[in-house]
Amino acid sequence: MPDRVVAVFVGTRADLGPLAPVITAIADAPDLTLRVLTGVMYAADDLAAALPGPRTAEEWRPLVRPLADPMKAVTADAQVAQGARLAAGVGRAVRDEGIDVIVVLGDRWELLDVVPPAFLLGVPIVHLHGGEVTEGAVDERIRHAVTKLADEHCVASADAATRLRQLGEPEQRVHVTGAPGLDRLTSVRPMSDHEIACLTGLPAIQRPLALFTYHPATTAGVARVGPWSREALEATLEVCGTVIATHPGMDAGREGILAALDELGHAHADRLAVVPALGRDYPRVLAAVDVVVGNSSSGIIEAATVRVPAVDVGDRQLGRLRGENVLHSREGRSHVAHALREALSPDFRERTGHASNPYGTGEAAERILDIVRRAGSAGRAKPFVDLDCTQKERNG
Repeated sequence: MPDRVVAVFVGTRADLGPLAPVITAIADAPDLTLRVLTGVMYAADDLAAALPGPRTAEEWRPLVRPLADPMKAVTADAQVAQGARLAAGVGRAVRDEGIDVIVVLGDRWELLDVVPPAFLLGVPIVHLHGGEVTEGAVDERIRHAVTKLADEHCVASADAATRLRQLGEPEQRVHVTGAPGLDRLTSVRPMSDHEIACLTGLPAIQRPLALFTYHPATTAGVARVGPWSREALEATLEVCGTVIATHPGMDAGREGILAALDELGHAHADRLAVVPALGRDYPRVLAAVDVVVGNSSSGIIEAATVRVPAVDVGDRQLGRLRGENVLHSREGRSHVAHALREALSPDFRERTGHASNPYGTGEAAERILDIVRRAGSAGRAKPFVDLDCTQKERNG
């Protein structure tokens, strides 16, 4: 039997981190042929350089297929235009590469342009991280829309599986695999302060050390995003000795955040490092910091695995399942500073040290690989399962 060609779509670093273990597992599988599709944040060479080791960028590059050139700016008009290019690119890739299965993750806006063409062309879709709740982002609606087009669902937690069944998905298509991003953290070695200083270009690392990432809260309006991110970063600088700040995601409003990062980066150049992304170094940096701050899903999903406290700011992640290592803070400098001090307190750090991660134990990629291998076997017709009818049948 010929190898199945499995395409994995990576739009931005928000996808790349969690997908990295899955991409590696597919690349290593002797019965599968991998293609990595991209076309929002990354050019093909940039994505090849960001993909995980031990493979080199030169080894990854033949497996990467760009669907469109990367975006230069993010506005609603630019998203619509880029979406058309992505959709056309998916059609070409399916034809040229003979794609048998496509794997997508989460809730990004670009999935609205990547998934429907694959669906129309009869390519089975494996969706990761469906069924979750993020009430502060329009991404939640995108996530649920992708659910209805997907053939198989690899979810991170039991509560997410329950929501998919509420959406009418057949139980046999819903698989609790855990979050694949945790696979790269289970045995990670934290970076030393010297290594972090060399990586970031800072003269020295002063503790507490914070990792800061703030994304646009897409339900709040663009005008408030810049001031909110600035206040959160000012609070982090007030409480922590050194801060590593990464760029926001590719959503409308990111320019305001970038402006705040640039201004504060110049004002605090000796202890604030602003980097576009940490890429392959992210797991080791995450394991080394004292606290994660912002509104990224990584603080909620991944930080617990390396026993790091997280301060979740604002409403972007509202409603998302979280472990005992996460504290929520309202927007505003004083609120974030107060939450940070609590997160760094000895009592909370001890609590974090004993916290379990509700998103799994870091063995998701191999489970997902099994689902990828049999994707499409259930056929294209997917009945809507009415929970009331199901419950009545079970009750006799």
